[in-house]
Amino acid sequence: MLRELLATAFGAAMAAAPAGAGVLFALGPTDYMSVRGGDDGLGQGVSVATATEIHGFSVYGELPDGADVTFMIWDGANSALLFSQTDAFAASSNAGWFGTSRMDFNLVAGNTYWFGVIADNTIDVGYLYPTVSYSANGLTAVETGNSNYDTFADPVFAGLGTVEIGLHLNGVPEASTWAMLLAGFAGLGFAARGVSRAVATVRRGGARS
Repeated sequence: MLRELLATAFGAAMAAAPAGAGVLFALGPTDYMSVRGGDDGLGQGVSVATATEIHGFSVYGELPDGADVTFMIWDGANSALLFSQTDAFAASSNAGWFGTSRMDFNLVAGNTYWFGVIADNTIDVGYLYPTVSYSANGLTAVETGNSNYDTFADPVFAGLGTVEIGLHLNGVPEASTWAMLLAGFAGLGFAARGVSRAVATVRRGGARS
């Protein structure tokens, strides 16, 4: 009985949690592909209502000739580069999600961040047009248009566009969510133990009568 109750609780928790340590924000699928040469990048804005720690982000697209790709996080005004990480990718003719290796970055509630990519070679990035409304786990896509960036060696903001970029943010549920789940596990465990003791008492009583 105890094992069955805990298994049921664990299953319910996994169903309620936002993909565990997986994708917390999934803007897509995309409708079109923007072909950018080297030194020409773009990005997507996300406003944050709930403080969130992310461990990586991905965009949808392809790198037909392979490239070094710099993944960037900018502030809400695209005036300060808050995070930058470059990863190397082999040539691929099949579009898919590609992103950072493991990283850690805290998104502060009340702020907006721009997640961008720029490469030293041709990069094709998927986009949505017209723009759509999308929110998940306290994160909301900026609908007013994408960001543009120039110069792979020293990226600079180059103005706004009119589309949304396919974007995944990876991370874990906020601490309060896990606290509630753990409290639920504990409560079910105590309840199950009480049921088990009650059944044992009835059985012992029956044996004595």
